[in-house]
Amino acid sequence: CSNTRQCLVCATITTSGHLGMDICRSCSVFFKRAKISGRRYPCRRGDRQCHNFNDGKLTCRGCRFAKCVAIGMQYDGPLRARRKPASILQRTMAESKAFIKIRREQELKVILRHGGHARYSHTKQELYYAHWDTSQEIYRIFITEGYTFFKKAFPAFAELHVREQESIFKDYIAKMSMIEGYYRTSQIFGEVKKYVMCSVLTFQDRDLPIEWEYEDMEQNENASFLISSARTQIEEQDAVFLPMFNKCMLTEREFQVLVVLAMSEQDIPCGISEQAQEMIDRYRHEALEDLQLYYRDELGLRDFSTRLGNLMSLNHVLQECKSRFKIFFRFYATLFDVFITDKFIKDFLL
Repeated sequence: CSNTRQCLVCATITTSGHLGMDICRSCSVFFKRAKISGRRYPCRRGDRQCHNFNDGKLTCRGCRFAKCVAIGMQYDGPLRARRKPASILQRTMAESKAFIKIRREQELKVILRHGGHARYSHTKQELYYAHWDTSQEIYRIFITEGYTFFKKAFPAFAELHVREQESIFKDYIAKMSMIEGYYRTSQIFGEVKKYVMCSVLTFQDRDLPIEWEYEDMEQNENASFLISSARTQIEEQDAVFLPMFNKCMLTEREFQVLVVLAMSEQDIPCGISEQAQEMIDRYRHEALEDLQLYYRDELGLRDFSTRLGNLMSLNHVLQECKSRFKIFFRFYATLFDVFITDKFIKDFLL
């Protein structure tokens, strides 16, 4: 047929042009949507040289858009007033700041009311030595406010049944606590060694004896065994987590990506629905897309495979540490249930 044309972008056959060029309808719609939304797409390979097609269409959106621009495609039509939705990393960064702020305010009230926390001299941060008397109350604040962070940072989960939302959150929160603890420690003290952050305002000095060694625990014949086990758990967790953590030298953006990736592997006894898994996969994909843009456009990296691989390995190590901690906490709760006065915390960690 004389009016048969070939799309200049994807090479498929089309019978009519769009945007004043020999462009198929699919590619013209893709280009207009990209222009209207202002969305930037990363290249899957990172070199803008993808040639893989699927049913005649470039599967790499970054290369597809780049080709549209390269052949001179333009869209001068009216741009609908549309507020660009926040990306997953923009959302987690904003909600992380709010998460820290509200916890700092609540923790300070607990600390001042108790009156027994020694303040640590730091040039930039208000910090206090952790105290056993308030540790469970402060961790309860973390869980409660963590659920608010979880719902705001990952709003799609609102479509799920409440019980499934809670199951995903319970599996996630211990990993979130671990990530934040190590990351904030490295940011405040420069390394994870002598000091480790327990919350926004409190930290533990590992050179000092565990506080409850000399309190109620003295009355229990298994106290020394628990103390030894707790120290072993901490040492083993550090041995597993810190080598890869230190190797990554996380930037703030990479930390936020890890906050999202922490959900990508679950240890939920009853499993999750297909709908929930699709949501988690979408969040993971979006976070990794944003990360590639960050590597290429802000850090100027052409080859970021090693850095990305280290981050993925760190996420896997995080899952392993969470499983190890769960085993330890189950043992702790079984032998020393009397010392876990907050059933709310126990239910979340077991």
